[in-house]
Amino acid sequence: MSCRLMLMPVTTMRLPFVACLSLLVLLATPVVHAEELVKDAWIGIGLGEGEKTHLSFGIEKDAKVVKVVTRLKVDKVSPNGLNFFAIQVNYPNKTWAHGGPQANKRDTKLVRYANWGGLVNRGGGSKDYVEADPKNDYALIECGIGKPNTVPWEWKLDLEYILTVERGKQLELPAGRYGPKKDISLGKRTMWEWKFTIVPADKSKGGREFSSLIYDSAECLTSFYLWNESGYGSKSDEQHAHWMAPIYWTLGDEKPKTLVKWTRF
Repeated sequence: MSCRLMLMPVTTMRLPFVACLSLLVLLATPVVHAEELVKDAWIGIGLGEGEKTHLSFGIEKDAKVVKVVTRLKVDKVSPNGLNFFAIQVNYPNKTWAHGGPQANKRDTKLVRYANWGGLVNRGGGSKDYVEADPKNDYALIECGIGKPNTVPWEWKLDLEYILTVERGKQLELPAGRYGPKKDISLGKRTMWEWKFTIVPADKSKGGREFSSLIYDSAECLTSFYLWNESGYGSKSDEQHAHWMAPIYWTLGDEKPKTLVKWTRF
């Protein structure tokens, strides 16, 4: 349900995608029973938590969200295939981005990574990648700013991390050549920085920080989700993670807003 790509060698993949469900479904309002949130309570996904692997949260209609913060603690990963634990954000210009830690099997061992990237929604799943048109899409969203979307990054099981998506500066990008290979000629663009960070909640317990940027023409977010992803040899019941309901800020907010209800889908 999260726009994820077929798993390719990590040296070449931009993003993982949902192999089973499309973004079109993801962006639809889930028709399921909403549960009341308990303040500072963890919500589990994975082994022993049922088959549903995604969480959605009700926010006010037409909210212009500029910052979202959640907490994550992973206590189990599959030794096979893909393990991805992410926050996904959706923009009003029909683009999306997701980010979080990964543990993916490469050759005979698990290698840990972090990811932050997104694309234009063309229906979700592989369509967003196969039909990507960077020369035109870069007017809406550009990823891999300064480094690839997915990079090696060591993170620890049973350690609590704070994941943050936050709008930064508005930029006037000059005409020039862009993209990972600097092979796409573009005119002037006005974009916003959107920064994603993963930070250990208790730095005394160790753990590294991760930070990455994308550019998006949208000034705000319209919705966000939390999810676990498995595939390519791994299964959802071989994973387990604890998520905390996000807090978020809209344009002009000095203090964060809290969420009241959540649903699994």
